[in-house]
Amino acid sequence: MSESPFNAGTLPADGFTTDAEQRRHRLFATADQLRLAGRGMEALHVLAAEIATSRDGERHRAHLLGRLAQIVALEQPTIALAGLREALNLRLDAGSRGTLLALVATIAARTGHPDTDALLRDAGTAHAASGTQASARHLALGRAARSLAHGDLPGAQAVLAALDPDSWAARADAPSIRAERILVQLGLGRHQDAQAATRQAPDVSLTGLTALDCLRMVAVGELPEAAALAVTTLSSGSADLSREVRALLVAVIGEVRYRRGEHDDARAILRASLAEDRWPDRTMWTFAFCVAVRDSALSEPAGLLTTVVADLHRSVRSLLPVPHFGPRLVRAAVAADDTRAAQRVTELVELVSTRTPVPLWHALADQSRGLRDGDPDALRSAVDQLRTTAARPALADALLDLANNPRARTGEARDAAHEAAALYARIGAPGDQAIADRRYADLAARPQRRPSIDEQPSQGIGALTPAEERVAEMLASGATKKEAARSLFVSFHTVDTQLRSIYHKLGIHNRMQLVRAWERTGR
Repeated sequence: MSESPFNAGTLPADGFTTDAEQRRHRLFATADQLRLAGRGMEALHVLAAEIATSRDGERHRAHLLGRLAQIVALEQPTIALAGLREALNLRLDAGSRGTLLALVATIAARTGHPDTDALLRDAGTAHAASGTQASARHLALGRAARSLAHGDLPGAQAVLAALDPDSWAARADAPSIRAERILVQLGLGRHQDAQAATRQAPDVSLTGLTALDCLRMVAVGELPEAAALAVTTLSSGSADLSREVRALLVAVIGEVRYRRGEHDDARAILRASLAEDRWPDRTMWTFAFCVAVRDSALSEPAGLLTTVVADLHRSVRSLLPVPHFGPRLVRAAVAADDTRAAQRVTELVELVSTRTPVPLWHALADQSRGLRDGDPDALRSAVDQLRTTAARPALADALLDLANNPRARTGEARDAAHEAAALYARIGAPGDQAIADRRYADLAARPQRRPSIDEQPSQGIGALTPAEERVAEMLASGATKKEAARSLFVSFHTVDTQLRSIYHKLGIHNRMQLVRAWERTGR
């Protein structure tokens, strides 16, 4: 996610210019005109040719590389990659070649290209031999992008922390650095930090940051505000509104309209995005695809679920900023009776939760498993953990998932539907509220019954399932969760989910209390 106001090559305020500055000014104007005319490849060629032939020193080349990187960020991946590869065929100095190699590696990492690791190694070798500050920055952005593609948010955060977007040398790359940092904060569930970072950006025309702020609003449930800002930005006609930013804004508008119940309007704005079927360019539209999968009228004829799952296996980047996208894909797969897709998406969400061990991703992993397996305990665990986050739409969706689970107790399901409806109302989602209200009415109309004398209790030792009893016994005996998982031939996440269910049913909060509770049973 990046764009730029194109301010790196402006003339000095005092009006004095050198021949190199005047030529650079003309080159930048020419490149901008070509890009705006849809001739991005030619714009990149003009700049690359000047970089290869320039004898005006490092400072001039640094300006040229900065503008070239800005245009690369504004173009779709196929054009950017083709332009960079063409540029690498020119007779470049070692520092410029290292920067261009790092740019190629960054695009590859962002799209989940299978050659990403090899490209990053080549860029690293070039930088180690004759690197510059520019090649170091872009190499770091490439490594951070690779970490994000693999769901390693802490790893990306560590790499990006070493970059200073406020330094003079980095001003051309500052939007990219800030955008990647905000994406990490969103993925970690640090929505207030992401909002502060967006508001503190020195240039309000940075539309890429505006798009990320729209995603933040969608994630925390500020839906009317998100739609208003997205519509305003999309209709602004800004020259630095990249294709990727447009795609994000379209996804935001579509998401809000679906949640409002305005399905026809949502389809109208999303339908054009379905025409993009080329990888890697379609990765810019993955956010929009994640919105469209909730609508069978759009997703089933286009085979969107299959496309999205395949692209997410290349890179999970699009799952990171909006928490409810992962469970939504599992929900769509279950509804379509596509067990393979449900399994693959659940594994991806679990992968992120393993590499990014924060409550938000633990909750999303539980919710995905609960949807895949029809397990109310996993859904209860997801609800409990999502209550500790700011992800209100994800919480409302998890509550409705629990209300729709046939194995949930009727009273519990009814309460979950009622709470989901109230939460949808608060975030400005009347369409989803109507769905939750209908579910509540259906559950409220069911006759109440007293539990049978043989019915399993809902609390206490007797409420544990046989699988939970085995986990409880092993953990009470001193085994770790990993050891229990290995002995019982289940995943670590399964043991973790079962342990939370055990705690809930026994009314306890830690391992010591489990030991004492198990000792009291005499088992």
